[in-house]
Amino acid sequence: MAKIWNFIRKNSYVRTLLLAAVLLTALILIVLAWLDIYTQHGKAVEVPDVKGLQVEDAAPFFENKSLHYVVVDSTYFKNVAPGSIVEVIPQPGTKVKLGRTIFLTINSFSSQMYIVPEVQDLSQRQALAMLQAIGFESVQIRSVPGAYRDLVVGLEYKGRNINPGERIPANSRLTLLVSSGHEEIIFSNDSIIANDNTEESWF
Repeated sequence: MAKIWNFIRKNSYVRTLLLAAVLLTALILIVLAWLDIYTQHGKAVEVPDVKGLQVEDAAPFFENKSLHYVVVDSTYFKNVAPGSIVEVIPQPGTKVKLGRTIFLTINSFSSQMYIVPEVQDLSQRQALAMLQAIGFESVQIRSVPGAYRDLVVGLEYKGRNINPGERIPANSRLTLLVSSGHEEIIFSNDSIIANDNTEESWF
């Protein structure tokens, strides 16, 4: 052992290599310890199920688990309470690290606004398909005098004509004015009936 120590003491090259090895080992141990603290190794909590709650009511659930949260988006469901949480990312029940940020989507306080498309001079079928594709689910068909059958001549919302490009709520009830193919409409039993027996209807 004494011979080895004397050899190391007299050989500067060997001493340098040993010192470098010791320093490298110490550095690796320090980095591993830091990573263990930074990633909180072995410490995980479940994302709470807060769907349906208001954000302020959900806050204690996140605080108790040392989680952060942020509202990143909103959507609109007419049968869901305004302001309530409708989506949680990561999903409830997912294991996450302490301090993780949870992303929330809430139900909007008002209906989404959609842009009214140009439907005049389209066929009834084309116009109805276009409106429903955009998201307007409540569209009434009303026959009006006109020479060309099933030709759209206008669009109404709350009794007024609306123009392409206007923004109205997605849950609006629209009335599609469609030419009857006749120059006059016969009124019978409070229903609007064209000479070809076309009646007012909802889609």
